[in-house]
Amino acid sequence: MLSFTLVPAALAAIDFHRIADGFRMPFQDNYYLWKAIGYGGILTFGSRFFVQWLYSEKHKESKVPPIFWWQSLVGTVLCLAYALRQKDSVFMAGYIFNLIPYIRNIMLIRRKNQKLKDEQVQGLAVASPK
Repeated sequence: MLSFTLVPAALAAIDFHRIADGFRMPFQDNYYLWKAIGYGGILTFGSRFFVQWLYSEKHKESKVPPIFWWQSLVGTVLCLAYALRQKDSVFMAGYIFNLIPYIRNIMLIRRKNQKLKDEQVQGLAVASPK
């Protein structure tokens, strides 16, 4: 319970405006480019639910495909870039912490795939005559 009270206090202590003022985004003054990046992030992030729904329907059970996590990551990075450009501390705080579970899930999927690949190689080595 203590950690839930520390998180808002930690967020309040971060001066996002000062951080955002400290750097300049590439093409900062290109209004339409940054609108496209912002909308691209929202569309990428939002479309992941549609992808997950279709994937679950195909498998006749609730499942989350690896592309869901990639869409989450890409959408979040685009939205975070837009929030930084806009110097909007609410959106910065909202998106920055989302990166942690997305990256972790991608790491877990990659680790599992590598383990399966290693097991297949070992199985082939055992099955082949010498």
